[in-house]
Amino acid sequence: MINDAFPISRRRLFQAGVGLAAGSSLPARLLAAPTRDYTLNLAPGEIQLADAPFPRTGVWAVNEQVPGPILRCTQGETMRVVVQNNLVQPTTMHWHGLRIANAMDGVPLLTQQPIMPGQSFTYEFTPPDAGTYWYHSHVNTGEQVGRGVYGVLVVDEPRQPMVDRDVVWVLDDWRLDNAAQIVDDFDNQRDFARAGRLGNTITVNSRISEDFAARSNERIRLRLVNAANARVFALQFRDLDPWVVAYDGQPVDPVRPHGGVVQIGPAQRVDLIVDLTGAPGSRNSVIDTYYPQAPFLPRACDSIPTRSRRRTSPRRRATTWCSMAATSVT
Repeated sequence: MINDAFPISRRRLFQAGVGLAAGSSLPARLLAAPTRDYTLNLAPGEIQLADAPFPRTGVWAVNEQVPGPILRCTQGETMRVVVQNNLVQPTTMHWHGLRIANAMDGVPLLTQQPIMPGQSFTYEFTPPDAGTYWYHSHVNTGEQVGRGVYGVLVVDEPRQPMVDRDVVWVLDDWRLDNAAQIVDDFDNQRDFARAGRLGNTITVNSRISEDFAARSNERIRLRLVNAANARVFALQFRDLDPWVVAYDGQPVDPVRPHGGVVQIGPAQRVDLIVDLTGAPGSRNSVIDTYYPQAPFLPRACDSIPTRSRRRTSPRRRATTWCSMAATSVT
């Protein structure tokens, strides 16, 4: 049952409803639909993680970008994805959260042989469930994902919620050195013994500082994906009132996040409905509050340390890493 505090417009939004919840899994007899074809080329590349004057960062990219391209289909459609491995290591591709045939799940030496450098493999599957998912390498996962071999996969509902825009934010952290290059210590035993590999630079869609322009009174479906190896995010949407509508691809009755904070662990996904109610020209910050020691966000005049700077003032424990700016309606 939808919370009574949910305005009538939102109530109508989710009347399809039951579309989202009860209709999220389709019987096999309804899965005859067109095939969506994609090609993913995994290869070394460079992206501008840190702002100038820092150089571009060497990564392992998917189609020359990190995150890789968003793969999208409608519930019941078949996806055919050719993965071309031009990395220096064997790899496979795993489709995180999807209920698909074991042979297509991308587990090396169990469901398939690794894709060797210079070779390719074709995955074909029909996602039975609508929702937000992601794909990532499944060989030497800590390093390959840590270098950028991942992307988002969206399976749209046949009847989608009524929103003005559908937006994806991929959250990640990177361990960079003073030259803005990835620190090559993926076998660090201290990371294994502690909380895992935590980076010193947080990004949204591989950008350190991200301004998201929106129209005043725009309604957005915001899909959050945590691609970090170990970092947990706890997001506060300042002066906004997000409603959670799905966790890990599974629809839920619309609910405000507990304490107003959207918490998302590694590999998790959270779908939100966010109304941009601010006046034209206003700004709303999104704050990460999970760790008492905030990661360092480099600026043009700084070098990038290999460890986070220690924050001593409680007022500086939260990190503003993204903002929504309401613009005038055109």
